[in-house]
Amino acid sequence: MSLKLSENETLDFKDCGTWPEKIIDSQRTYIVKMRMNYIEKLDLTRSEREGRSVNVSWFFKNLVNGNQCRRTWLSYSKSKNALFCVPCKLFLNSNEKNMSKLALDGFINWKKVSERIPEHENSNIHKKCFCSWKMLEMSICEGKGIDIELQNEIKLEENHWRLVLKAIIDIIMHLAMENSAFRGTDELVSNIGKSNQSGKFLNLVNLVSHYNEPLKIHLERHKKGSVTYFSHEIQNEFLEIIANKVRNTILSQIKSATYYSLLFDCTPDISHEEQMSQVIRYVVVNENGCEIVESFLGFLQVFKKTGEAITEDILRSLSNHSIDLSYCRGQSYDNGANMAGKWKGVQARISSINSLARFIPCTAHSLNLVGLYAAKCSPELEKFFGIVQKLFNFFSSSTQRWDILKEHLKLSLKSYSTTRWSAKQRAVKSLYLQLGQVIHVCKLLKNSNLCEEASVELNGLLKGITSFHFICMLIIWNKILTAIDRVNVILQKQNITIDLATQHLKGLINFIEKFREEGIEEALDESKQKSTELSIEPVFPSIRVRKKKKMPGELAEDESSTLSEENKFKILMKNVCDRILNGLKERFDSIDEAAKDFSFLDGKFLFSMPTIQFKKHAMDFCIKYEKDIDKNELILELDSFTQHAIQLDNKLIDARPHEILNFILKNGLQEAYPNIFTAYQIFLTLPVTSASCERSFTKLKLIKSYLRSTTKQTRLNDLSIISIEHQVAKSIDYEDIINEFASKKSRKIIIK
Repeated sequence: MSLKLSENETLDFKDCGTWPEKIIDSQRTYIVKMRMNYIEKLDLTRSEREGRSVNVSWFFKNLVNGNQCRRTWLSYSKSKNALFCVPCKLFLNSNEKNMSKLALDGFINWKKVSERIPEHENSNIHKKCFCSWKMLEMSICEGKGIDIELQNEIKLEENHWRLVLKAIIDIIMHLAMENSAFRGTDELVSNIGKSNQSGKFLNLVNLVSHYNEPLKIHLERHKKGSVTYFSHEIQNEFLEIIANKVRNTILSQIKSATYYSLLFDCTPDISHEEQMSQVIRYVVVNENGCEIVESFLGFLQVFKKTGEAITEDILRSLSNHSIDLSYCRGQSYDNGANMAGKWKGVQARISSINSLARFIPCTAHSLNLVGLYAAKCSPELEKFFGIVQKLFNFFSSSTQRWDILKEHLKLSLKSYSTTRWSAKQRAVKSLYLQLGQVIHVCKLLKNSNLCEEASVELNGLLKGITSFHFICMLIIWNKILTAIDRVNVILQKQNITIDLATQHLKGLINFIEKFREEGIEEALDESKQKSTELSIEPVFPSIRVRKKKKMPGELAEDESSTLSEENKFKILMKNVCDRILNGLKERFDSIDEAAKDFSFLDGKFLFSMPTIQFKKHAMDFCIKYEKDIDKNELILELDSFTQHAIQLDNKLIDARPHEILNFILKNGLQEAYPNIFTAYQIFLTLPVTSASCERSFTKLKLIKSYLRSTTKQTRLNDLSIISIEHQVAKSIDYEDIINEFASKKSRKIIIK
């Protein structure tokens, strides 16, 4: 902080050359207080005069016994390029005769310094001023002396400013965590509370001032041109400080965890700029055990979407955050060729630098693609989903029709998305549960006065949803989509591990296989029952076989298909199931392989597997992770752990890797089994999905919205990390924020 001298002048306690000739008591007290425990950092790069420069040795006095004593009273002024005596500058009377240059406008004759400094420090005048200096320091420390009232006033003023800044920080934190806009069109402090265009920040300042006395006083004594701390520049400074503290906390956790995995994904923002979300997955070890964490580090603007360019951006970002790529043990991206490509994709380029950075494609994205491609294997399937979407569009395009629909339905119809499988499931489920009511509403609207275009559209939709074929499709897809969506939701959890993901995927495969053999028949029976309830004939419409004209010379007749329409439908749905099964088996090879590598760490295998077998698994594991694990020590540790750990807790037989690692930590066994501890840590670090990146895009759309499209990248990142990592942001001490804010620049203290 700095002391205000006049409207355009401030006092810099560090530079004696900027001090006025006549120093008043308030200024003297302020300077002495600020220089207490202050160690001057000597910057002598521009101190040359007539071929000579200031020598660091001048600031030390050599004693007879060989020791050195620091001359704290001697100070170098960069503004004047001169040496000053601090106590004499502060306390020497201007009427004193034979005043030294060190106490006036500075000593600049470098040739005579070695003579003048000892001469000055041995003078009575200097010693008197020096004693006065130290006496004032003591009175400030003890709160005694003639300046006690002034000191108390300064303390009160400092406390007032701290309370004001705390209120401002609170408002900034609240708006950042709520993803709200700060600024309005009228940001004049004089209009706070009067204008409705002041923006949320100033309006909240006005609201909080009703209950916060320091903030109220600050607003009342505001004058035009004085300090307010309400400007958008100050907001940016506070946001930057808070965001850096959050980011540094996360980075320290990543470095203490040693191993980590990379999760990156890209999306365009409202300004049509490509933003890449940066998320790091790692294991946090604390007094409560271990916790799998996926932390957001910020958005990175991407200008080229090639695998090479994105890899360079990722490596540059890791370098800027001082994250060592050699400790990366996993990567997870979407299935785009630029990210997942085997030869030129990001995963291939990073794997070429660090072969232990195992790539696992985002399982949620892969599962979505499996269902998406299965739903496109036949025009009949595309027609079914087209009817579902057109039905929603028909009602949602008219408020009147939507109101009629809401009167008869408990759950509104849903739209579906080609990229989000869960949206497709909600759309089908809503129609499946309320098909009868939807048909009833369509018949009501058919008898109403609709325009010709809407009437034609409604007749087509009504014909489509009242066919037995559509009902069969609806019931079968509802069962398939529900099973896929249930697994999809589980896979997107932050703390899921590859062993659990593999189990759920195998469970889905078993469900689809069983449904293929038995479920289709059951669904047809249910469809017939539902059709009967809706007064719809439960029969597949027969399609006339088109006969080809005989060409000259042809004798044989065309053989017509002997398959019934029902059997054709069964074959179609079995083909869908086959596509889903093939997709599941092809797309999840990598995660299945990773799960097999770490399978011996599961409690069921670890404590029941024969010794020879788990030693073989351990040896294979050590070959892959020879940089992290000592194979001889690991085998000895596993042999000992399986014998002694079970005696401490017999529940370990059924324990998951996460539970076993928690057991090791809670019982302090990591020192006895360091290689086992490392193996479990690497295992839990491996990613399953990049869903955390997708979740950060939701915040991106809220922060960089249509009305905030010009938000700069730095502010966007600061707001995003505070909002996404709000738990870390809440733990930051406001005093630390204020202290860092004050240390960045000289601020004004108004003394009355």
